[in-house]
Amino acid sequence: MRESEQRFRAAFHQAAVGIAHVAIDGRWLLVNQKLCDILGYIPEELQLLTFQDITHPDDLNADLKYIDQILADNIQTYSIEKRYFCKDSSIVWVHLTVSLMREPSGEPKYFISVIEDISERQAALRDRKQWEEQIQASLLEKEVLLKEIYHRVKNNLQVISSLLNLQSAYIKDEHDLAIFRQSQQRIASMALVHEKLYQSHDLARINFGEYIRDLVASLFTAYEVNEDAIALRINIEDQVFLGLDTAIPCSLIIHELVSNCLKYAFPGDRNGTIYIEIKKKNDNQITLIVSDDGIGLPANFNFKKIASLGWQLVDALTNQLSGNLNIQGTMGVECQVTFTI
Repeated sequence: MRESEQRFRAAFHQAAVGIAHVAIDGRWLLVNQKLCDILGYIPEELQLLTFQDITHPDDLNADLKYIDQILADNIQTYSIEKRYFCKDSSIVWVHLTVSLMREPSGEPKYFISVIEDISERQAALRDRKQWEEQIQASLLEKEVLLKEIYHRVKNNLQVISSLLNLQSAYIKDEHDLAIFRQSQQRIASMALVHEKLYQSHDLARINFGEYIRDLVASLFTAYEVNEDAIALRINIEDQVFLGLDTAIPCSLIIHELVSNCLKYAFPGDRNGTIYIEIKKKNDNQITLIVSDDGIGLPANFNFKKIASLGWQLVDALTNQLSGNLNIQGTMGVECQVTFTI
């Protein structure tokens, strides 16, 4: 029994955490040296106090609530993080675990409290919270700046488009006038990308399906298309998001292909349909299809040998995307561009 008592005392007094026996009314009955080191008191000073005396008032109610539950035998033990006032009036954060010793009759005898100093952990958490708040503030600032950049780029592109429009008023040659208007439309396509990015919750990407509908609507207006004569069918997966470096070349490809459909596929009063499809494969591969059921292409058609800026742009932009371009023109025209994002 003496050896057992010696081992208990050694474990109690030499423990790496604070250990105390606490009376039911909160008085410190027995405390080890580690607890004295944490709180800055000597044992005799602590034994003149209660745990209520040195508990931070903001933490006391939670502590007392758990004590009521443990005395009512609703719980066997509890653990909380709380603050104690040290002897020098400084505050120490601790992790407290409390259990109750009872008499053989079941009457409460005293509490056993195990107290671990977690001040460094709390300081680290505060530093991390401040760091996270600084990061959030910095991200918000960059988000506002990026939105402003997109907005200004869009406005500048619209200014360029307006200048071209003013200049076109002095052009008498119909061919040159058509070139100016096509340039206007291409600039408008790029401006629309920046506008969508400005409006997007994710400033790095736009919902490309939503963009295409607006782009094609503007082309139909520009070419004064009779929608009763030329129908538009769009099949786009909901979750196709593209970044700026991909969205702009892809938008210009669609602009050129749809423009070609509107200009050449349905001569005279011929009716028809333009079909646009975008689908994802393997999560990172995009297939873009623009087709029509118009008059088709000449039998000897080779877009690489045609002196057409539109086809040259489609070819160059497909290469910019590191994609593949496939054109079929026997029954109407179908252009398929496949690229990886």
